[in-house]
Amino acid sequence: MKKIITILMLLIACSGATIAQQSQDEQLALQYYRDKEYDKAVELFEKIHNKKSDSYIYYYYYHALLELERYGDAEKMLKKQVKAYPNVPRYKVDLGYAYERAGENAKAEKIYQECLKNLQAKESAVSELNNAFMSRGKYDYAAETILKGRKLLNNEQYLSKNLITIYKALHQNDKIIDEIISLVKTDNEKYQNEVQTAIQDLLIDDEDNQQYMNIRTALQKFSQKNPSNLLCIKELYWISQLHKDYEEAFVLAKALDKRTKMEGVFTYELATVAAANHDYNTAIEALNYIIKKGEDTHNYVQAKMKILDVKYMQLIESSPVKMVDAINLEQDFRKALDENGLHSGTMDWIRKYAHLLAFYVNKPQEAMEVLNQAMTTTRDVKEKNQYKIDLADVQLYTGEIWDASLNYSQVDKDMPNDVLGNEAKFKNAKLSFYIGEFNWAKSQLDVLAAATTKLIANDAIYSSMLISDNLEEEEVDDDSDTTMALFSNSEGNLALRMYAKAEFLIFQNKDDEALIALDSVMILSPFGTLVDDALYQKALILIKQKNYFEAEKLLKRVIENYGDELLADDAIFQLAELYEYYLKDIPRAMEYYQKILKDYSDSLYVVQARNRYRALRGDNL
Repeated sequence: MKKIITILMLLIACSGATIAQQSQDEQLALQYYRDKEYDKAVELFEKIHNKKSDSYIYYYYYHALLELERYGDAEKMLKKQVKAYPNVPRYKVDLGYAYERAGENAKAEKIYQECLKNLQAKESAVSELNNAFMSRGKYDYAAETILKGRKLLNNEQYLSKNLITIYKALHQNDKIIDEIISLVKTDNEKYQNEVQTAIQDLLIDDEDNQQYMNIRTALQKFSQKNPSNLLCIKELYWISQLHKDYEEAFVLAKALDKRTKMEGVFTYELATVAAANHDYNTAIEALNYIIKKGEDTHNYVQAKMKILDVKYMQLIESSPVKMVDAINLEQDFRKALDENGLHSGTMDWIRKYAHLLAFYVNKPQEAMEVLNQAMTTTRDVKEKNQYKIDLADVQLYTGEIWDASLNYSQVDKDMPNDVLGNEAKFKNAKLSFYIGEFNWAKSQLDVLAAATTKLIANDAIYSSMLISDNLEEEEVDDDSDTTMALFSNSEGNLALRMYAKAEFLIFQNKDDEALIALDSVMILSPFGTLVDDALYQKALILIKQKNYFEAEKLLKRVIENYGDELLADDAIFQLAELYEYYLKDIPRAMEYYQKILKDYSDSLYVVQARNRYRALRGDNL
């Protein structure tokens, strides 16, 4: 018994020594390979491979032989592999590739054709041969493998992802579109994501919109011949949104509602997306469509509520505002509030209604009455303070400077550690800036630089630095009690005073006057530190006025000439949105969102830029 145990122990020890030696040989061989000492590596690889021909070492051994151009040795080794493993196609393809590397193309072609000829009607066999061809960059043969495999398996969609990848590598966009149509033909939702991924890849570098037109036309033609195919309509709906064509998406949304017998579901979804992308006309049309369908329609109540918000956003983002539109919206809000009352549930409407009355319909006193009434109807401290901030905004608009400042200060005092308190403090600091009390404004802004809300902190830092970069010792008399300080001829930094005037005019929605003031800033100080600020503010106004190409020029001037200044990332993000929402230039928009991510990683816009970039790529649709 002792002898048997001793023998076993010796065998185990010898085995362990062999494994250890083999492991050392492998490590040394791999190190030689990494150091490109292929002669030394091959000697060890051959030794290891002869003992275990199906290990991962095969790949290193094969590539080392090719690097040394020892094609005869590679052929000899591969023929043994093929003989030992006749059902493993990668060895046959590797043999053909070795012939190809040696310049024996006829032999290589013969091997490849034999692989295709002997392809078995098994998914695993088709997949393995496809992978073998792909690994050697033989894309044409990889495509042939899939196409023949489909016939053998009687499955026209087998390995569609792989085939699309091959066509992309070969730049055969027409065949990608054919493959997409083949998947759509099934009318099976399990292929929906696959189709959308293929379309995304097709459109990713589509600067001239040619591929968009091609895939859109192909889907439309198929839909006309196959009107009952729901998947095709869904893909057309998806691609129209991806390309920001919300008018077409609305038509398709109505078709989907009817086909799915879910009237109001797709149209409401489309209205929401269109509104978020600033296509307010289409959003309003879609919401009106739902409302006209009647109370039994899905999202009827939501549509009635949503349409007020969309009309409000459309109004405040326009310049100049048509008075008839403002009055019509005023009536809509009044009717909604008469029907629903003043309470927490209608707070958003109350605030928008008051803002509309004061800033657009020229009824500031009525706006203040609405806000005061709303304050008396709520016991919620936060709601009351929000209304008080809105009231202070109206008072500032009308020139009641100290009443506005008092209300801002009360909210700041009531909620010092709350976002609302910080907002009130910031607005009060801006008020001081408007009337020329620059030192006082800066002291308040510096406190807000540590605010918990990043947006307020960021705005406070920017405003503080704007003042410190331009401030001169002498200011307007602190006893001044009107906004006439903005027009003062007293000594001091005239460019900064004019810029403060311009910002106040923007606050009052007096955009044309603001543009004149901003031009004056650049005349007073053509090489000063306020030029980029004036250019940026002008661009924002021009966007409201739908003068998109002039806005584009100004934003590019800021980026090109002031790329190291605080407003650089603001200008880049605004330019990206201009391309996305208004100029409908998706590749350009993606380019500038990506610029934020690459060049301004500390920017406040990073999260938004990443989300917008992914949305434009189609990830969130």
